[in-house]
Amino acid sequence: MGKHLQVIVSAYTYRPEDIEKVWPKLHHLAWGEVPAAGPQPKKGVLELVDALGDALLFGNHPKDMKATLEPKLAVAKSRKRSLENALADWKPGEANALSDQLEDVLAELEALAPPLID
Repeated sequence: MGKHLQVIVSAYTYRPEDIEKVWPKLHHLAWGEVPAAGPQPKKGVLELVDALGDALLFGNHPKDMKATLEPKLAVAKSRKRSLENALADWKPGEANALSDQLEDVLAELEALAPPLID
């Protein structure tokens, strides 16, 4: 690193608009269907994990649904934390593998989530 130039290793969602297409049920659980007024939160993969945690903790969802999703969500939170740690430790290869694992866990969560009501 230089005196004035900082080098970082980071992960971000390239196309946040794809999250709703890839995991529609999780997107709905995390952020609802109608956008709120005012500034919108980032809606990427990493933010989805945090928003799902908040939605299950503070939302008014059936207890059986929470019981179904919480164990797999715990795995997603663990993968996210490990990915962030790998990035902080300058291990991009490990972070890349963890990003794949995180997306796989989110796909499993999507399959467990209740269907969207049209």
